[in-house]
Amino acid sequence: MKKEHRLFIIQLVIAVALFLGLSFMVKKAFMSDPKAQSYLEFNEGVKKMASSTYALVDSLIATNDLTFDPTSGKDIDKVLNNLKYTDNKKLLIVGSSQMRVVQGEEIQDAYQSLVSRKIERYNSKGYSTYNLSLGGMTTKEKLIMTTKGTEIINPERVLVSVTPWDCLSDKLRPSIKAIQGKTYASLEKTDEVVTKEATNTGSDEVFPLNINSQITETVDKIVEDNIDIYSKRAAIKTWLSDKTTKVLKGIKDGTEATEEVFKTNLPLYWFTVNQDLDNLSGWVSETAQSGKKSIKIVNKDPQNAKWLGNDIILDTPTDTFEFEGWSKAENVSSSTKLYCIDFQVIFEDGTSKWHYKGLTFNKGTHDWEKVTTRVRFDKKVKSIKPHVLFYGGTGTVWFDQIIAKPLYDGVLGDNVLPNSDFEEELKERQNVTYTYTTAEWKRIEQNMFAVVDHIAGLATKEQNVLLFTPFWHHNEKTAYPQKAQYNNLVETVKKYCEQKNVAFVDASYILTKDNFGIYTKGSVRDKIDVLHFNADAHEKLAKYIIKELNL
Repeated sequence: MKKEHRLFIIQLVIAVALFLGLSFMVKKAFMSDPKAQSYLEFNEGVKKMASSTYALVDSLIATNDLTFDPTSGKDIDKVLNNLKYTDNKKLLIVGSSQMRVVQGEEIQDAYQSLVSRKIERYNSKGYSTYNLSLGGMTTKEKLIMTTKGTEIINPERVLVSVTPWDCLSDKLRPSIKAIQGKTYASLEKTDEVVTKEATNTGSDEVFPLNINSQITETVDKIVEDNIDIYSKRAAIKTWLSDKTTKVLKGIKDGTEATEEVFKTNLPLYWFTVNQDLDNLSGWVSETAQSGKKSIKIVNKDPQNAKWLGNDIILDTPTDTFEFEGWSKAENVSSSTKLYCIDFQVIFEDGTSKWHYKGLTFNKGTHDWEKVTTRVRFDKKVKSIKPHVLFYGGTGTVWFDQIIAKPLYDGVLGDNVLPNSDFEEELKERQNVTYTYTTAEWKRIEQNMFAVVDHIAGLATKEQNVLLFTPFWHHNEKTAYPQKAQYNNLVETVKKYCEQKNVAFVDASYILTKDNFGIYTKGSVRDKIDVLHFNADAHEKLAKYIIKELNL
């Protein structure tokens, strides 16, 4: 044996030994963690989902019933090559996860409850439905999928669903980009495509190319069956990621990565931007003016840091308010531009102003300091939005007891700010509301116009459809709290659809809070899922679409 061969073998043995040793050390550390079981449950869910969705694809191909992608884009090429053949009239549906997810259920167990299946069941015009919706589908992806779906299926009608959430991003995932340049057989030309993928798997026609995939499958199965850490890889990867994030955050903050430091709770109503801390680490129990909690800002470098809430709309407008609050400071630099409580005040006539006069705090270092002021504006106020600011300086500040009380006929009312003492934890899903800047609303509108233009230009026999999908709303709360902007978007897009001869269906508010559930796993456990709805809601939506389109 040559010297270089011996060196190669020695290096290989050392590498394998190091890999196995490190793997088993990681596994031992993982299994000793008290939270390992929750990660293992996640791991089994991933494995079950992956295996079952791919198996479902094969099963639906075998029964000529593949009309959607159970893998949400991971195997989209195979799906497009094996769509169901039928002589019926066809309705193509393209949208995001709202159209392909039954809240709280796995797709392989619930696909018969999807809105597309319900439309096929209940419509009186003989339509078969094809649902090529994918999770998180952006406008670009919808245009590509609509084009490809139309080429393959040759539908009589196309329905594309939109929401502000999925019309903001312009991302294009590689699996969708890959299908753009491919040519697929039309269902109208031949039904051979229905079985070709399924019958290929046992053929030796592509030998020797298929030998590599057979070897790979065999080796993968041996490894998964005999190396325990491999079978738990999804759980361990997630566990390591969480641990690494905590360690790095601990290093950044100069603290140890302990459970006490890395809380999982968030304050109700308030959120922070432009500072060294985030919503989690900035909600602290280390000091408080009253109770156990306060909010904190750390500026190692001068920046425009703040905590803020959302708009508070008054039941009855008034022109007079009493504002107050507390703050504590440590080494606040003399160069600080603004260290105060600041209210954005919106008047009945739509104009606005900022008010922080009488609400500024002393710089330097001091214990809890109170500011209070009463102000009468020259016109009535319809809403306010609270901010606490630490602009252009360095140091650390804490805030507590931020209060706003309206006066009516000289009588002081109750505080209108939620969680003004910062004691309450957010009980709803993080990002339960989606708010956008004026520029973002404009981009959303333009992307919706692009969808309308696209489906208006498709060579279909019947009028195509734009659908606004339902979302969670309850009392004054809603997934999109900027109601004026949302309603304006709906009206603007509706008029554009009329100009382009596209049918418009607005299903925004047809569901109730009971149609939405909560997350049961992961970091969003016990949080409200505001965008995805249950099987009953899919049926409601299907019947609503049928009624609106007279199907």
